[in-house]
Amino acid sequence: MKTPIETLNSEVTLEGKTILVTGSSGGIGRSVALACAGMGATVILNGRNLTALNEIYDSILSQGNPEPAIVELDLAEATEAEYINLCGIVKSSIGSLHGVVHCATHLTELGRINQLDLTSWEQLFRVNVIAPALLIKNCEPLFAESGYGSVVLTSDNHALSLDAYWSGYAISKSALNAYATLQSNEWHGQKSYRINLVTPGPINSPMRSRTHPGEDRGHLRSIDSLVPTYLYLLSDSSHDISGENFGY
Repeated sequence: MKTPIETLNSEVTLEGKTILVTGSSGGIGRSVALACAGMGATVILNGRNLTALNEIYDSILSQGNPEPAIVELDLAEATEAEYINLCGIVKSSIGSLHGVVHCATHLTELGRINQLDLTSWEQLFRVNVIAPALLIKNCEPLFAESGYGSVVLTSDNHALSLDAYWSGYAISKSALNAYATLQSNEWHGQKSYRINLVTPGPINSPMRSRTHPGEDRGHLRSIDSLVPTYLYLLSDSSHDISGENFGY
């Protein structure tokens, strides 16, 4: 596990880059999307909550940042044709893509593995594993056009500890970790793209309020404390880093 980045130096920039952020309507995705825009990137906002996406769109514009784009898509139900269409929209409306950040996460109620039905398993893997894999598969030609590609996936510490009762969520995040390693290995020596993971650990987030409803979250790290790591991994400063997991 690599140590997360706490402070960015002044040379780190995303000027001229186009970054797609899944789950950007709230939580980590929202903070990452706003921060990318603030660093000069054109951000493609993806999520299910169109009202929230429009609010973020307006916020980005009001700060004088590059105009973002919105692609509404429910990753729990998306077909491969819709992923192809999403990447087609990026190509036709913006023309290039330099990075993908996968922050969208699906979490079922905590419990025993044998409590999960087929629909629960499908949605966990569709959002947590299949979505980034299909996004990268279909958007990779856009990386080729821009000559640059950085993917940052959001994992979870339960993918490593595999604690009881985290069941399908922990399993799907563990599969995400394996996917990142395999994709990095396939790109190594053949293409100049890179893929890395961020494992946040306990943070004061909306998801944490679901899994630990009675907890005093005031002592936990904020979502914003994670943002420098995402920005660093998307920037040219991390051009030689791939297959790594940055976490607490």
